[in-house]
Amino acid sequence: MSRQNSLIQTLQGLETEALAAIQAAPEGDALEALRISYLGRKEGRISGILRGLGDLSVEERPSVGAEANRVKEALQEALKAREAEVTSGADEAETSSEDLTLPARHRWRGGVHPVNQVIDDIWRIFQSMGFVRARGPEADTEWYNFLALNTPLDHPAADEQDTLYLKDSVLLRSHTSPVQVRTMEKHEPPIRILAPGMVYRRDSYDATHTPAFAQIEGLVVDEGITFVDLKATLAEFARRFWGEGAKVRFRPSFFPFTEPSAEVDVKRMITRKDGTRGESDWIEIMGAGMVDPNVLENVGYDAERYTGFAFGMGPARIAMLRYGVPDLRLFFQNDVRFLSQFSTGSPP
Repeated sequence: MSRQNSLIQTLQGLETEALAAIQAAPEGDALEALRISYLGRKEGRISGILRGLGDLSVEERPSVGAEANRVKEALQEALKAREAEVTSGADEAETSSEDLTLPARHRWRGGVHPVNQVIDDIWRIFQSMGFVRARGPEADTEWYNFLALNTPLDHPAADEQDTLYLKDSVLLRSHTSPVQVRTMEKHEPPIRILAPGMVYRRDSYDATHTPAFAQIEGLVVDEGITFVDLKATLAEFARRFWGEGAKVRFRPSFFPFTEPSAEVDVKRMITRKDGTRGESDWIEIMGAGMVDPNVLENVGYDAERYTGFAFGMGPARIAMLRYGVPDLRLFFQNDVRFLSQFSTGSPP
């Protein structure tokens, strides 16, 4: 008998032997052992036969190789079919042993992300005060992101260290203030908008910063708007969001697009670890100020006739305060165990 025919017969014998062993395999581990024994690249018996092809002539090799491939495919199909049978049998056995008096399993139900919960709560408060929702593109131009907001391009905020440029003067907006400009370009006063959305900066990813985060911008423009209106609006927001007894404090600050400008702090009532009630420390929650006359003129408004105020806050940081979360990154790691603590849609 030729070497060629001998190898083909050996392969056929292995096929018969392997198919019988596969059909008799009791569970998945045994099937995996058979797969390695017959089809493994290094130790497999079929691979061992194929290593002998070098002893054959060029004319004899194709027929042996074709037979080896056929046998391998047959064994793979048999392994797959037997694995399905074994798995099905295990499932049936598990089902039959279940205690049918136990409570039914509940499907996991998704819920609203804690940061989105905060955004929704903030929106409902300002909506009740007459604000409407406004949106704008996340990829914007230097004009809307900086120049129209009284921020020259040599300002540190416009530097590539902080701003993510896409192409030429197009960039990922670094705040939601461009929505103010776009709204004022399209509409005459009175204007009262709230603009939530994502913003992007070249920030480090740490406990208090992320390169992409949500921001909420507010804008009011009309005749006779004063700083008193700004303080009253934000004080009412703090009372509704943080509860009765919440106080706000305004500290002088600087923003290119508002003058005068202020940082806004809140002091709220909290429950201490010992169960007693008391006031928290002052915590900064947003920046605010009167709209700079240059911004009003950039959109074609008469700065002698109209005034306005604007404010901006980060809902993720407010969520950290509301829920006592120490690290901002926890909100973005998609850990269901963490997120389910805030979800009203989690299973009972």
